[in-house]
Amino acid sequence: MSYTAIPLEAGEVVYQRGEDSACMFLVQHGAVEMLDDSRAGERLALFERGDFFGEQALLEHVTRENTFRATESSRLIRVDIDDLAHMLARNPEIAVRMIRKLARRLLAIETRLCAQLVAAHASEHTEGASVAYARLVYAGDGDDTPILFALDGETSTIGRTDPLSGVAPDVDLSPLDPQLTTSRQHARIDRDAEAFVLIEKRATNGTFVNGKRLQPGSPLRLTGGEELVFGNVALRFECSIQPPRVRPSGPGSPPSVAGNGARSSRQQSSRQQSSGKQRA
Repeated sequence: MSYTAIPLEAGEVVYQRGEDSACMFLVQHGAVEMLDDSRAGERLALFERGDFFGEQALLEHVTRENTFRATESSRLIRVDIDDLAHMLARNPEIAVRMIRKLARRLLAIETRLCAQLVAAHASEHTEGASVAYARLVYAGDGDDTPILFALDGETSTIGRTDPLSGVAPDVDLSPLDPQLTTSRQHARIDRDAEAFVLIEKRATNGTFVNGKRLQPGSPLRLTGGEELVFGNVALRFECSIQPPRVRPSGPGSPPSVAGNGARSSRQQSSRQQSSGKQRA
């Protein structure tokens, strides 16, 4: 079965918002941008080789919601419902890839909306607030739009959805972890007015902070900018206002990644005081 190839030059429109159609497109090479007509053609997303778009019209028979335009010399493959059925019959793995891609798109939209809500709430805080917002950022391989996970609760759980119970963590890594390297209840991040603390719960493949494995049950204070790896999923921790790197130590006070020098100074001071008492 042969598919319809569509060559495009830079600036050529694939279709416009409001058009009625019942097909989707695969990008064979080149790049196509999705535009927001309500905002003077602002770019919303970029689709490159291996990406697909227009599936809503194919599956739901709705009019086009956005305008798509080639950003460079490109070649698309036009796919109608019969073409799609033939492709899936020959290679069922395509369906899995499509579902995974759609899940990542939905997750990116949801997390972007959450981040916007958190940022709007943070703008209402007083200037003296220690923390405006915190989030985990998944950058992928650099070709995808970064996915943001807003950490707006006192405790944010991290892991995968349990398919049997339907229980999902606050930061659900399921769409980012097809190899299932993260545990369902992998870790959590606690927050208060001044600090963020990472604690691994039950993780088979471990949690790593800046390349160093976190000991299960041992809390670690985060200060912003750390690379956190849960199983094989790498995320970056960000916060708008960094909490203090050094706090008065006390029973059960978790260490900080950036606080090793301060901790060593306190230990040295303690040894000097102890030595002075012995000499006395």
